Amino acid sequence: MNNTIIIDKILIHMLDLEHSKVIYSDTFINLVEGTTEYYDKKIEKCLENTGIKELVVGSQHHLLQAARNMLESDETFKEESIKITQDLFNLCTKIEEMPNANLMFVELKVDGKKYILIIKLNYKTMPMSLIEEVDGKQSIRFVNQQILPNKTTAVEEAIIINVEDSILSIIEKRFMIDGKPGYYLNEQYIKGEPKLTDKQKMSIVNKVVKKVDSQYNVIDGDPLPVVKKELVDLVMEHRPVKPLELAKKVMGDDYNASEEVETIMKDLGIEEDDEIVNVPISLDRMSRCKLVLDDDRIIELNVEDYLDGIDIEKEIDENGKTKIILKNIQDIVVK
Repeated sequence: MNNTIIIDKILIHMLDLEHSKVIYSDTFINLVEGTTEYYDKKIEKCLENTGIKELVVGSQHHLLQAARNMLESDETFKEESIKITQDLFNLCTKIEEMPNANLMFVELKVDGKKYILIIKLNYKTMPMSLIEEVDGKQSIRFVNQQILPNKTTAVEEAIIINVEDSILSIIEKRFMIDGKPGYYLNEQYIKGEPKLTDKQKMSIVNKVVKKVDSQYNVIDGDPLPVVKKELVDLVMEHRPVKPLELAKKVMGDDYNASEEVETIMKDLGIEEDDEIVNVPISLDRMSRCKLVLDDDRIIELNVEDYLDGIDIEKEIDENGKTKIILKNIQDIVVK
């Protein structure tokens, strides 16, 4: 995801669940260049998360209205942030083992469009060294303390509001609720109809392609390297990744296989114009494939080399077993 992001303001409140109280901030973060690395990284991690789930809600949903109000002035931004913080605090107090958290309210522009982000930064428990002195005697012991998550870790929970297009999306984390693992953010607070995440869309592409290929035998070998190759081409050419279009392209000129792909994917909720915005796999991993042998040995190759048969040969011996020959190897490094 290569967007132009301009941060306009950040305000932070704290959910101190350990002491059953909310600590509100009255002051916006000073966005002086060179001092905002943590905030910048967390915003980036939020927007590039492959688990972002768009929700279908009414145009007058309370969070869409709150986001519109927040853009009006600093005062309305603070007022709405306090209301949302109180709502989330009331919810979080009822959830088992919910850690303390900071709520980071952000007004920003993404490719020129106004957004409001609410990033929930759940504290992590870390062992710390504590030095104490009692009656002139000094001691050192280890204690557990709650600290903010590292700047490079994925964002666990967030509400993402594209104000201009009235699009509300979330990132959710599973917690223990009434003794069972479950989600609370949408089910108990937002109450929207979830769409598929980018990760789910990519998973559907892989599963449907494998299923249809097993019926029609379009691909000579496993179809997933072909999916990866087509995906790499789209990403490198900066073209939109449309899951239905991608899966049909893998099926090539086989009309019946393409029709079957379209039918199954639409049944699973994938539409013609759906896109995968944050591709849930790095370009390096996209460009490579693994051959996992039946004795658990693994051979890793460039996808295009594998598909084109460059420097790799497969032979069937007299016992019906496959022999793999790798060629043009200059050096071998054991890792």
